[in-house]
Amino acid sequence: MTTSLTSKTHSIALISIVLCLSLFITGCEQKQAEQIQWQLPLAAPEDPHGSQQQIISIPEWAVARQGEAKIVWLEKNTTHRFTTTLALGGGTHLKNWDIQLLGLASGLRVQNNTFINDENVDNAAALVELHQDGILIYRGWLYEQFPELFGMDNPEWKVWLKGITLRPAEKEEQ
Repeated sequence: MTTSLTSKTHSIALISIVLCLSLFITGCEQKQAEQIQWQLPLAAPEDPHGSQQQIISIPEWAVARQGEAKIVWLEKNTTHRFTTTLALGGGTHLKNWDIQLLGLASGLRVQNNTFINDENVDNAAALVELHQDGILIYRGWLYEQFPELFGMDNPEWKVWLKGITLRPAEKEEQ
């Protein structure tokens, strides 16, 4: 009786091995997995802080106080860094770039597509306009705290805000 049980076990094991091998062989012959229809390619969200396509209007509060911004330029292929300091409303030239400082914020935040200078937010920002060879490349905000998230997207240059200095508001003389 043990012999017949052993032979049945061997037969079942042999049949199982043959079935597994046949499934394995036929599985390897199947086509590569195709892209699932419902998968959509990821697209970068539109940057509400600046863009080449949209022209950002300058909020009145951004030009109400005088000050300056320190902008750092990194030429990626040479790793040379350049620093420029601009007064509000001023501009400068660096290589084939022109930069203008249009506005300043001590703490910028966006709410409902509106720019708000919030004194409770510790993230200085500068509204700049960048032209390369006379062509507008970027008009938008540069942030001090998160320079890698917002700003100009250029394969040759990285531009970020090092800091701003705001002068106290002038009191009206009576």
